Amino acid sequence: MPYFKIETNQKLDDAGAEKLSKDMSSFLSGLLGKPERVIMVSVYHSVAMMFNENTSPVAYVEIKSIGLAPEKCPEYAKAVCEFIETVLTVSADRVYIDFANINAKMFGWNKQTF
Repeated sequence: MPYFKIETNQKLDDAGAEKLSKDMSSFLSGLLGKPERVIMVSVYHSVAMMFNENTSPVAYVEIKSIGLAPEKCPEYAKAVCEFIETVLTVSADRVYIDFANINAKMFGWNKQTF
C-alpha cells in the first residue's frame, strides 16, 4: 500500500503530470520492491510554495508504507532526491521528504484494514 505524493511549485501540463505519475509509480516500486498494482501516487503541481525565502523550484514529498524500515530511509532519501532532480529539476537541497511507516491495522482498503 505504498503512497507517494509530490507537491511542487513546478508547472506541468496534463501530459507532464500523467508522465510524472507513471514515473513515480515505477520508481517507488523499484525502490521498495513492491508491485506497482499496490502503489498509489499523487502529483500536486503549480502549488504556491516558498523555501529559504524564495520561490525557486521546490518540492515536498511524502512516502508512506506499511513496513517502511527507518534504517533504510537515508538510502531512500538519496534515491528520492536524485529522482526529483531528474524529473523536476529541483535541487536536492530544496526537497523535504516525509517518510511514514504505517501501522497495518490503522490503514484501510477494500472494506478492511491490512
